[in-house]
Amino acid sequence: MTRNLKVPALVLKVNPVGENHRGLAMLVSGEGLLHPFAYGAQGKRSALRGTAVPYNRGIADLHFDGARNRWRLTAFDPVDTHDGLREDLDRFYTATTWAEILLKTHGAGEDSAELFELAATAFSMLSSSAPRDIKRLHVGFLWQFLDIEGVRPNPEQCGRCGKVLPIGGSDGPARFLPNGLLTGPECAENRWPALPDGARRWLMTISGEALEVAVKIGLAPGAVTAAENWLLTIIQTLLERPLRSIRK
Repeated sequence: MTRNLKVPALVLKVNPVGENHRGLAMLVSGEGLLHPFAYGAQGKRSALRGTAVPYNRGIADLHFDGARNRWRLTAFDPVDTHDGLREDLDRFYTATTWAEILLKTHGAGEDSAELFELAATAFSMLSSSAPRDIKRLHVGFLWQFLDIEGVRPNPEQCGRCGKVLPIGGSDGPARFLPNGLLTGPECAENRWPALPDGARRWLMTISGEALEVAVKIGLAPGAVTAAENWLLTIIQTLLERPLRSIRK
């Protein structure tokens, strides 16, 4: 069986194959994660040499060869080359982390179009974001990603006893365990990292907002870092392995 697609796609990873060819990992709208082969893409005369590269987003011409059980990328027309990601280390490392998460956690499914739209929006915003906004954008992406995957936790509930976690209570902040489980002060030891009330309030506020709106809502740097650490802990627990792209 053969199949031809002309669809929006985001290049996440590229691997040279021999001297002339290229293997790719692409997030494709409506299809999820595909691994097409690009014949001749390493050649100097190939149009794919400079277009099918991380983290370009564009329109991909894809052909599925049923006999070989392989997707082939025949053309790629960039819509957004995200040049800003290559001009700043914080942007670059954030993009690398997103790509690793998408590669390790997502396959084709009913939510692939929604995930593609999130990724397309996030990479575009990241490419032109001000340094002060990068971490909030990063946390907003992680929060929406967990929602699409159906595993986003409730920041108002203890994961151990199920009690409501009030904001502004006198018992102390919520804390998260090494597996990412959020708990109230009564169910956690003080040695576990705290998730400040401001971080929980912010996450609840952005839950129903578009990413473009969420990043404009202010949050203290320390609370942003705590929220980032919590969400990355959850994701690494899901992966059952650490993310290699996280900067130490």
